[in-house]
Amino acid sequence: MDDETRADLMFGIEELQEARPGYDQAQTYYDGKVPEVFTNARLRRALAAHRIDFDLNFAKTPVNAVTDRLEIAGITGGDDDQTALISKIWQDNQLDLEMPDLFRRAGEYGDAYLMVLPVDDDRGNTVRVEMYYNSPQTVRVIYDEENPRRKAFTIKRWAEGKHQRAELYYDDHIERWTTGENSTGDNPRDWQPWPADPEDPESWSSEHDWGEQPVFHFRNDRPYGVPEHYGAYGPQNAITKLQATHMGTVDYQGAPQRYALTETSTTDTSDLEPGDFDDGDWPADENGLGPSDSGDDSSLKAGPGEMWLLRGYKAVGQFDAANPQVFLDPILFNVRAMAQICTTPLHLFDPSGEQPSGQSVRAQDAPFTKKVGNRQLSYGATLREALAFALRRLGVENPVVTVHWKPAATVDDVEGWQTVKAKIEAGVPRRQALIEAGYRAEQVDAWLTGVDDAELQRRVDILASLADSAQKLGAAATLGVLSNEQAQGLLAGALSDLEVLAGAQEST
Repeated sequence: MDDETRADLMFGIEELQEARPGYDQAQTYYDGKVPEVFTNARLRRALAAHRIDFDLNFAKTPVNAVTDRLEIAGITGGDDDQTALISKIWQDNQLDLEMPDLFRRAGEYGDAYLMVLPVDDDRGNTVRVEMYYNSPQTVRVIYDEENPRRKAFTIKRWAEGKHQRAELYYDDHIERWTTGENSTGDNPRDWQPWPADPEDPESWSSEHDWGEQPVFHFRNDRPYGVPEHYGAYGPQNAITKLQATHMGTVDYQGAPQRYALTETSTTDTSDLEPGDFDDGDWPADENGLGPSDSGDDSSLKAGPGEMWLLRGYKAVGQFDAANPQVFLDPILFNVRAMAQICTTPLHLFDPSGEQPSGQSVRAQDAPFTKKVGNRQLSYGATLREALAFALRRLGVENPVVTVHWKPAATVDDVEGWQTVKAKIEAGVPRRQALIEAGYRAEQVDAWLTGVDDAELQRRVDILASLADSAQKLGAAATLGVLSNEQAQGLLAGALSDLEVLAGAQEST
């Protein structure tokens, strides 16, 4: 094997190595493991010695906020047989668990990969497909320079014991490579073919007729994605610093630093020894001195029955601890900045707990809802490609796959339903008004089957009135006019009556 044969391998390894630090950084911020590196040396050593962690990890919120809105409602094929086969693939690979994790990883790193590998029987017939997530820290699709939509090849590299392993996926074959023991794999000569069958030296390369690579790239940008929380790095650094410094001042709130003023040449401290002031768990140096041992600290002890003898002091007092708002106000500012930069509604991670409602929520959520919709388009297209590939491997010709998402946002409050009602009264088609309210087209079509305009208007009126009543009952409970149990009972009774009326109308 010459170096030219290994050219793609070494290029792929270089691409992986260049991208890895960015993915590692994204993981560190999502996990909340970013250290505070600007604190003064003494406090930093003290916190490190005791492994104290006061982190407030807001950086993961932009990732989780998007992931929580990415819910697949269903996936259908071109006919019932295809839909049934998709359902079997879904269940066999536990994709109801795999896909949410993949979406979260795609948000965390900006990229995530889904492997779809056919499994053949002894006669070479594909009997099933295996689908599973792979991290962008070990896998990378290399795109064609001339056509960035086309995959040139895909590399996967990992460590296995004392060996480095790698696989290259092409449209017509797969290559397997390995290094010797304890080799870094940085030199082309480190890599040798890795036969799948030890008795067949040529099995390091296996041909296939798939016409495409079995690796599917989920990303939120092109050619490679950007972590959803990338814009949160700076604000999170500030929050981490503020929180750590704030915690460094908390001891001064409970045990303020004291002072004593003396007349010139009258202070007698000859009976004080180093270490008289108890530093508790703070680390001491080789002389037994803690952070507070200056040599002139007071040896007076507070407690019942203690007598203080102050010799030569004319006044005593204490220093005020830092005002907590000096730290808390900037933390809140950085949270707001994080929300703005990451296009994430503030109420999703506002520590004050203030939650807007109604039209205010929809106005704040609009850019975020649009971002979620873009992710649904991107991830949905890639998922369609992966499932269509799986169906073709199982013998389905020209498969058609449709991914149905749950709405990123729906109307469920009085103002929203009043708006829907006003749109319909103004002449907006009823189907369009409900779709704009956030409901899926297939849902709306099912609801409207056999329903005329008068019936739809009646239902919308009922929903608007019900939402208004629920809001007023909630206000009455808040004012104490009704108890929560009474309000819930009245609302439950009204819902039961509506269900009875609806059933009676349908039967007639």
